[in-house]
Amino acid sequence: MKRIIAALLLSMLATWAMADDMAAKKQAAMKVLEASNTEAIYAEARKQIETMGEQALTQSIPDDQTAMRKRYHKRMETVLSEGLDWKAMKTQMVKVYMDTFSLEELKDMADFYQSPTGRSIMKKMPAVMTQSVQLSQQQMQRVMPALQQMFSDLDAELAQQQAKASAGKNGDSQE
Repeated sequence: MKRIIAALLLSMLATWAMADDMAAKKQAAMKVLEASNTEAIYAEARKQIETMGEQALTQSIPDDQTAMRKRYHKRMETVLSEGLDWKAMKTQMVKVYMDTFSLEELKDMADFYQSPTGRSIMKKMPAVMTQSVQLSQQQMQRVMPALQQMFSDLDAELAQQQAKASAGKNGDSQE
C-alpha cells in the first residue's frame, strides 16, 4: 500500500513539474515572439498581401466598374482580417516554438532578441522581408511566361494523346 501511495505521489509530482515546465516554456515562447517583433513582421507581411490583392483587383476589374471594385475590396478586407488574425496566429506560433525549442533555447533566443544586435536586426527585418518579397515577385514575373508556355505545351500534348487514344478506340470498334 505504501508503495502505491509513493508511486502516486511521485506521479503527481512529475505531472506538476511537467506542467510548470510547460508554463515556463509557453512564457519563454511568448517572450521570444515579443522580443523578435513578430507581430510587426506579421503585420508587414499582411500589408504586402493586401497590396498584391489590390493590384490583382485593379488589373482584373475595369476602371469603369468602381462599385464592383469597392465591393470586392471590402470582401478582400473581410477575408484577410478573418483569415490573417494575429491573435490566432500567435497562439499557433507559440505552440510551434514550444514544440521545436527547449526551454533553454527559448530563453537564449529571447535574450538575443533583447540585445542591441538582436533589436537592430528585428527593427530592420520588415524592410528585408519587403525587399525579399519584391525580389521574389520580380523573379516570378521573369519565369511566368516560360511556365505558362510549358503548361500550354503540356495541355496540347495531352490533348493530342487523348485524340490519338480516342481515334484508336473508334478505329477498333469499326472493324
